[in-house]
Amino acid sequence: MSAGSTPAATTLLNLLQRRAATHQGKVAFSFSYNGDDDNRIQLTYRELDERARAIAAALQRHGAAGERVLVLCRPGLDHIAAYFGCVYAGAVAIPVHERLAPRLSAVVPDADARFALGISETHEEITAALEALGEGRDLQWLMSDQIVDGAEDWVEPDLDPESIAMVQYTSGSTTTPKGVLLSHRNLLHNLGAIRQTWQADDTAICVFWLPSHHDMGLIGANLSMLDIGCTTHLMSPTAFIKRPMRWLEALSAHRATYTVAPNFAFDACVQSSTPEERAALDLSSLTTVMNGAEPVRATTLRQFTAAFADSGFRPEAFLPVYGLAEATLLVSGGSDEPLPLVACVDRGALGDDRVVDVDAGHPRAVEIVGCGSVRGGQRVAIVDPVTRQPCEPNQVGEIWMSGPSVAGGFWGRPEQTKQTFCAFVADTSDGPYLRTGDLGFLSAGQLFVTGRCKDLIVISGANYYPNDIEFVVQDTHPALVSGRGAVFGITPGRGAVERLVVVQEVHHHGLTDDDLNTLAHAIRGTIVKHHAVSAHSVLLVEHLSIPTTSSGKIQRSETRRRFLEGELAPVAQWRVRTAASDVVKAKELDTATAAADVLRSTLAGQPS
Repeated sequence: MSAGSTPAATTLLNLLQRRAATHQGKVAFSFSYNGDDDNRIQLTYRELDERARAIAAALQRHGAAGERVLVLCRPGLDHIAAYFGCVYAGAVAIPVHERLAPRLSAVVPDADARFALGISETHEEITAALEALGEGRDLQWLMSDQIVDGAEDWVEPDLDPESIAMVQYTSGSTTTPKGVLLSHRNLLHNLGAIRQTWQADDTAICVFWLPSHHDMGLIGANLSMLDIGCTTHLMSPTAFIKRPMRWLEALSAHRATYTVAPNFAFDACVQSSTPEERAALDLSSLTTVMNGAEPVRATTLRQFTAAFADSGFRPEAFLPVYGLAEATLLVSGGSDEPLPLVACVDRGALGDDRVVDVDAGHPRAVEIVGCGSVRGGQRVAIVDPVTRQPCEPNQVGEIWMSGPSVAGGFWGRPEQTKQTFCAFVADTSDGPYLRTGDLGFLSAGQLFVTGRCKDLIVISGANYYPNDIEFVVQDTHPALVSGRGAVFGITPGRGAVERLVVVQEVHHHGLTDDDLNTLAHAIRGTIVKHHAVSAHSVLLVEHLSIPTTSSGKIQRSETRRRFLEGELAPVAQWRVRTAASDVVKAKELDTATAAADVLRSTLAGQPS
């Protein structure tokens, strides 16, 4: 029976109770660290309901009903049971990555919670980490894995759709993580939007490695699967990072029909897999593979499809999506198009916030992947972020949205809540809107995301998108790691214009110091060729040394801070030695372009 054939739930508690009554002994979630069958454990829908009631009863006995509760359990079944224990107790769940010190130091003091749920195995390690940060001394801990009885003592809380179910902290890719207040109504509406995009039923089989403290992992890979009523197989995010092909091998072994991941995960599988590993896969069962990132890369879609075509992967399975924590999760995704829609626009016009279509072979063509239609009956407007006037159809502006998935604001931040969640179009009463901080445009019924307002680099009046420059840089040579670069602007002195800095990870085994220095010069020439702007500094660094969020997003602002503080350790670098203008004149452009082409052809045959 499909999830849609039952009456609509009004709270997450109501949703799980209905699934437990309907599916009972069906496996809801299974977990194995590596994604294989070794030491696999599982929870049926009925068992999840029982564990949630037992944990909830313990929380209620300790006075946690209505309180904020940190969920500091490792990814997997313990985390899911603890989360629903909070829901069943009428408490407010705050999922937190239990081992990332920067995350703990930002979230724990901001959340100001009195209670925490953990597990025995990691409790000592986590409390030691909190103590080192000067946090957590007053927390009342409950070990969720030790709570096996007491479900009969549970008292159903008085919840309604407007009750706050959780505080979901943002990724922190551009600023300090902020707690987003999500009600049961927000969550259930967004689950409906995901279901509308996915168009699946309870026969689906799903595999995920995403961190369950993160919105894409918790809502997109856990709650939405429970909403559908299907079976979901989970693996450790750490196991994926250590060997990305474990994810695809689990998809193949379980005959999965659905998965979701950020853009870099697909690149990692292409780069780290061997022909023998690919030949051993059968990905023909996959019908929906959501790619949610900032932004989705057309090159990634093509390269993954080509690499795994003989493994049975079909390009029709790709489903680019767009979302953010402040909108619960999903904003747009899916369309009537059989394949992801890719717009080719003029790079120069894009720098002026104009959308001008060009042929794919045009020298200034930039590919932007459509992230589907806006879902759940919500509204999206493209607005000038400065004037707050609506943009013309062929203009890039800030993405504003409104609808039932928009959260109630930030925890403990009234001024930022007003700035972000209470935007009105100038000279009208149109609003309130959520200001997403993302830039994009609407075309052919789809939302196209071009970048983030805070990351935009302005040099001599022209706009430069760091993600676009990063893509160009990473195409310079195969030793440059795809999806692992950060481009940002600096002002190197009073009155100076903003200048461009490139920090790029490199696989440098087999490359000499001279090769690396040549590669740094080639990167500068590549940027000149494609963007007519020269880099102030190019740093090549070790793989996995650029800071990322807990969900894998590159932290450009933190990389910039480390650059300015001299905390980066490059294996090779190039820095400007003159005060010349950053905008390259025509003659200089020709010279730099020719140099880049020569350097690229010289390097092309070298090992990566």
